Amino acid sequence: MSDEKLFVDAVGPAILFNGPIWIDCSTLQEAVVEWYRLPPERAQRASIRLIGGPLYHAAEIARLDYRPKAAEGRRAAV
Repeated sequence: MSDEKLFVDAVGPAILFNGPIWIDCSTLQEAVVEWYRLPPERAQRASIRLIGGPLYHAAEIARLDYRPKAAEGRRAAV
């Protein structure tokens, strides 16, 4: 498994799936914050879906980078 960051668009809403509990979040960033609040045994089984987009499993969630693309471009230029 790679430790490389996954750059994603965090503008749209997302859903955190935590077993039978679904948490609607206004952004991907909010969903990731909620994921980090989960106990480790629940976090490793949880996933996040961007509305109209991909589903991210626990190993991928830990690698998400949801900064705006402008910030991504500045990082690459450094």
